Amino acid sequence: MSFKRIKQYPALKAKYDQFKLWEDQTPAQRQASYASKTIEAERANHSRVEGYVSPFNTPNTERVYLLTKILSTTQNGAGSTVANTLRSLLSDYTITGAQFTALAGSPIVLPGRRYRFAKLTITSVSTTTTTQTSRITGASYKKPSVDSATSPFGQKTAAQNYSAAVTEIQGIAAFNTFLAGNNGKNRARFTPEG
Repeated sequence: MSFKRIKQYPALKAKYDQFKLWEDQTPAQRQASYASKTIEAERANHSRVEGYVSPFNTPNTERVYLLTKILSTTQNGAGSTVANTLRSLLSDYTITGAQFTALAGSPIVLPGRRYRFAKLTITSVSTTTTTQTSRITGASYKKPSVDSATSPFGQKTAAQNYSAAVTEIQGIAAFNTFLAGNNGKNRARFTPEG
């Protein structure tokens, strides 16, 4: 063991002792600790409605739609700006109930409960931070304000594959404007279906 590590012992021991106290807490005590740090007014609660997603690589002759929950057109409170941005980005890759009713022909509808939809998550990371104390180690750290929204999406046109849809979304001006926000700290993550 190096002298450098030995010199770190007092600070590390204090954090370790605090961590052991955390480990010894009951689930109810841990929940109370989380609640004491959570600011409810800043907690995002996105409104969702029933909608439909067409799985990738589905030809037009066998157009299938899976029932799921998509972001509503009305969002309020914390995280509403991010949710509205995401809903706008995916408006061509999801179908609302009204749009589904207006579809011609007899599209096939299946429940999507067990299906793993492709998803897009966008996250807004504020450039300003607040100083917080870790409830686990007691250490002080700077916490940025972060808002995220996630939504399923599918093909925009018949027989479109996942990669083509992702490339299209990445080419949308609003997508790139979002990523450039907060001095480039905003981020996006695509999750494939299946």
